[in-house]
Amino acid sequence: MKNFIDNLFKISNFAENIIEALPYLVYITDNEGEVLYINKKGEDKLINNGFANFKNAYNFFYNYEVFLENETKLELSSFPLYKSLKSGEEVKNLTLKYKIEERDLYISMSSFPIFKDNEVIGAIVNLRDITDEYLRELKIKNEREKFLELSTELKTKCDIIEILRSREKEHLMHLKDVINNISEGIMVLDLNEKLSLCNKAVFNILNLSAIELVNTKRFLEKYETTVLENENQDITDLYYYYIKNKKPVKNLVFRLREKKTSEIKYLEVSSAPITNKNEELIYTILTIKDVTETKLHQINAEEQADFVKDVVNTVEVPIAVVDYPNITYRLNNKKYDEIMTYGDTNLVSKIEEDSILKYINNDLYKILVNVGEKFRPYTISPYRVKSTKGEERFYKIKFIPCKNKDNTTRIHIHGSDITEEVNRNIELEKLTKLKDEFFTIISHELRTPLTIMYSSLQLANDVYSNEITPNIDKTLARINQNCSRLLKLINNILDISKAEAGFLTLNNTDFDIVYVSETVVNSTNSYATSKGIELIFDTNEEECNVRLDKDKYEKILLNLLSNAVKFTPEGKQIIVSLNMEEDNFCLSVRDFGVGIPVDKIDLIFDRFAQVNSSLSRRAEGTGIGLALVKKFVELMGGEIKVVSEPGKGTEFIVKFKKISVKTNHLSNYAILTENLDDRINIEFSDIN
Repeated sequence: MKNFIDNLFKISNFAENIIEALPYLVYITDNEGEVLYINKKGEDKLINNGFANFKNAYNFFYNYEVFLENETKLELSSFPLYKSLKSGEEVKNLTLKYKIEERDLYISMSSFPIFKDNEVIGAIVNLRDITDEYLRELKIKNEREKFLELSTELKTKCDIIEILRSREKEHLMHLKDVINNISEGIMVLDLNEKLSLCNKAVFNILNLSAIELVNTKRFLEKYETTVLENENQDITDLYYYYIKNKKPVKNLVFRLREKKTSEIKYLEVSSAPITNKNEELIYTILTIKDVTETKLHQINAEEQADFVKDVVNTVEVPIAVVDYPNITYRLNNKKYDEIMTYGDTNLVSKIEEDSILKYINNDLYKILVNVGEKFRPYTISPYRVKSTKGEERFYKIKFIPCKNKDNTTRIHIHGSDITEEVNRNIELEKLTKLKDEFFTIISHELRTPLTIMYSSLQLANDVYSNEITPNIDKTLARINQNCSRLLKLINNILDISKAEAGFLTLNNTDFDIVYVSETVVNSTNSYATSKGIELIFDTNEEECNVRLDKDKYEKILLNLLSNAVKFTPEGKQIIVSLNMEEDNFCLSVRDFGVGIPVDKIDLIFDRFAQVNSSLSRRAEGTGIGLALVKKFVELMGGEIKVVSEPGKGTEFIVKFKKISVKTNHLSNYAILTENLDDRINIEFSDIN
């Protein structure tokens, strides 16, 4: 293509000279839009407008928002260069609009395809800056429209005069009848301010006789007249001003107060001068309309609005209403201004008092736009406010979008003082932290000597087994049991403290859930048998490899089993079921013991909660175990629920997602917890 251009200019220097002489931008592109040639004057204009690296003509379309003359955004398919290159079309003098440095610019763009062997190989494009002439034409157009609008308005009122002048003798009576039946008052005054025409509505509206109406002095004696737009404006001076300057009056509202009765009346007055061919004033036509009812409604509405504003300002709750999408305040009370002025979240900043964007900065603006666009409520909580006096308060601020009857959107903003709640939560967090620190310190301080004692007892049983008498053995067993109880309590306290502090971690491994569950159940059977309880394990699959934290799973099962044994009377059953489903597996531990009252079920997973104090004392429970079970289950992504009926028993159901893995069955024996027996002894230590 480049060679084609070079050869073309070599053949015809005349064509190149013509292009170079053109006062506007001309460039040639290949079929991909790459610029191959730019005339010198065009290149100078590009550099002056910041287009020093004008390599691809499409950059103009992609780098700027370009609009057509009708203000619709230009699509790529309508871009002249695109049409020439893709369709071989000629586009002539298309007017486009774009913006540079906040200034609207207008160009006229033409594009002509270059063909070779019936194939488009490039295009010639010329751009003319028509901003000045376009704006000039636009201004002329607007002025013409304004002139036509004014002419139409004046013509409507002048038609009456023209009818009077052209058909005065023939149609005078008929015209008077027509005018007299118009609800608006119509008056025509000549150059001497003499009343040439007046309909009945004028007398009715002004409540004046013909003599009073003709005599201006009588009128001013009867009424106290005020121009609402400027109460200091003298009505006589105003009248002469408009007459002298031959200016029309549009919808000027007067307040008339009858001096004798103090009756108030509001009138809307319009006037238009009637001139001859020499622009000399001939007549002045006045129209008068009684707008008392409308104005009183308006005044009442304004008073109501002021009343509502006063009420809203007295409320110690921040309130505001914002119009969307222009983001302007329709209403904001003093409390809202106060918290937005002294809040320290940098959402808002106070600027000029009379600004329409009072208290709105970028952060709040983004929130309001987001609420308006998505039509979704938004809440800031807590929003801290620190007054100049140093008082600190906290608020919850809600942004709620609402649709008006006219389908416009407003955003209601209101806040509530949550200082007490925040302070309460802060104190609660402090107390909880202190409590947890206390439990942790105590647990660690007790655990070390208890572990030593527990190990010493085991060593004594192993080393001195032949020398231990039955009485000593009984005493050592009791010491061992109580050590186990304390270790269980300390371990549970540590685990629950870690869980609530977020320090518990998962150590997932692959294992056979059926094998592990059955082994744990069988290992605890001796405790159930000693209490005369039948322990049953059931499963719908003989083997199922899963990925879970095995240690925590064992603790969950042991705790549920110890609970079941603890509260199941002699002669009853405990059924442990493991059911494999398609995506989940369920562990169920069901007993036929004392059950849980309905009003206590929600408490069983609370830390240190005791469903029944007598049972707790009898079974020596702490209330930590089930809370820890729930924490373990949730940590591993499972869920737990309880079904219970007093006197009939309780069932705990734990559900986990089943993550199947391929594991060598023989390896399951190796992954059983090495100290399972010790763990069972500790977990069941509070069962007599």
